[in-house]
Amino acid sequence: MPNRRNIASFLRTPQTRALIERKTRAIESAASSAARAEGWRGEFRTDVETGDRRVRGAVIGDYSTRYPEVSRRALLRGLDAARAVE
Repeated sequence: MPNRRNIASFLRTPQTRALIERKTRAIESAASSAARAEGWRGEFRTDVETGDRRVRGAVIGDYSTRYPEVSRRALLRGLDAARAVE
């Protein structure tokens, strides 16, 4: 059985926030590059939020295209690239 209190405190540490922010920014950067390689502007948005229980990071789709498959493809490439970020 996981120790929820320890997990919750870990998810709120400055180190965890920094890691989530680095990973999120890396995804945004790689997704933007992938979208630009396909001829789009690669206008992704990043949101990193610290809540009471955790830190959350999100990369929000490419605003330069109305085609969801372009955004989805670029985000998947961004996820692959973020694996190497520590």
